Amino acid sequence: MRTPGRMKAWLITWEWSGNHAKRDDKIVAVLNSRLSMSRVAELVEFLYLAEYYTLSEKMAVAHRRRENPYPAQYERQANSGPLIICGHNPHLVAHWVDDLMVERDDKGRDKVVKWTTRDGMHHSLALR
Repeated sequence: MRTPGRMKAWLITWEWSGNHAKRDDKIVAVLNSRLSMSRVAELVEFLYLAEYYTLSEKMAVAHRRRENPYPAQYERQANSGPLIICGHNPHLVAHWVDDLMVERDDKGRDKVVKWTTRDGMHHSLALR
């Protein structure tokens, strides 16, 4: 499969406070940048629910959505664009990013992911 070059996307990551909540799989998903914020929020809620809720909690949310203790929250930051946050600790964050790209090693394995947030900040993350 050919990996696209630099692209705009919704990048969903795990974020946490303290080593007790650290996740090895920081990057959860990459979504098309044309998806609406409400659709991305639904997907982020689903990803969090699938990972952390018990079966009875999943049933309660399916029956009555407002029973969800961790609904997705929208945050607009002046320079960095929209964020969608869901969960407690760890929690999911959907970032709208530019220039998302993956660097591969000589064997074709993904090694480093890089992106730029809307405020022009460059980020990189080594992959395992």
